[in-house]
Amino acid sequence: MRWPFPLIWIVPLLAACVAGYYVYQHKEEHGQQVVITFTNASDLKVDDTPVVVHGVRIGTIKKITLADDQRHALVTLDLIKGASHAANQGTKFWIVRPDVSGGALVGLSTLISGPYIEALPGDGPESTEFTGLDEPPVLVGEGMRVVLSADRLEHVGVNSGVYYRGIQVGAVQDIRLAGDSTGVNITVVIWHRFKSLLRTNSKFWFAQGADVHGGIFTGVQFQVNSFRTLLAGGVEFATPDDTGPQAQEGMVFGLNSEPDKKWLKWAPHIAVTQSDVDPYPIQKEKGQQSSKMK
Repeated sequence: MRWPFPLIWIVPLLAACVAGYYVYQHKEEHGQQVVITFTNASDLKVDDTPVVVHGVRIGTIKKITLADDQRHALVTLDLIKGASHAANQGTKFWIVRPDVSGGALVGLSTLISGPYIEALPGDGPESTEFTGLDEPPVLVGEGMRVVLSADRLEHVGVNSGVYYRGIQVGAVQDIRLAGDSTGVNITVVIWHRFKSLLRTNSKFWFAQGADVHGGIFTGVQFQVNSFRTLLAGGVEFATPDDTGPQAQEGMVFGLNSEPDKKWLKWAPHIAVTQSDVDPYPIQKEKGQQSSKMK
């Protein structure tokens, strides 16, 4: 009996079938590949560094090469199937590394696990090429914006918290020199549900991460506030009563270096809007919850 084709062709045919099967499986298990241009790709590892969105892993690094200009790194990401939302125009990519400078407090877990790539999906058409951010995007949420005027900047940075009675009620959006260069203007956002707390007679001061006071005969007392405030700084404010006019968008308040003792005793009954929606789109400090004020 003669075969219609030589037996020697069986081996390459089987190999082609196996290769096709693996290609099919790869497409089923993996999604699209995208290329991110970063100015610095140090400490990133192929097949090890994850890509995450809101803490969920959506891919990993497939390849790292040098760009044609020899000044940038091209990082190819292999996204998992179902992560196509991260391959849309408008998506922001940045590398999360430990950073406690300039009022920031991010990426402390990477001291052990190593850096990773964070993504904030966009809503544009599909794309495969992106330019990575050198710094995390500013995400302070929606609310009323007011300006704090200070003589100098003291341990506060963009995304630092704004606190009322120890509860975060807003965040720092922008910091810049005053127009005449004699001071610093800090734009903060008070989230909508807490804006009733801010009145025209409210007082602001730089949040103190630690307070040391005492003397030789009285002893030294050392009080540490929250770990986040200790490292990242922030600002606090207090309101004397509920009779003052409601603060308006764009108002300017003075920012004091430290609070007056009487400010810390103010405890007016001011209602806040109750909501189950988190007003802040990035992770808060562990244990921090919204408080119900009477």
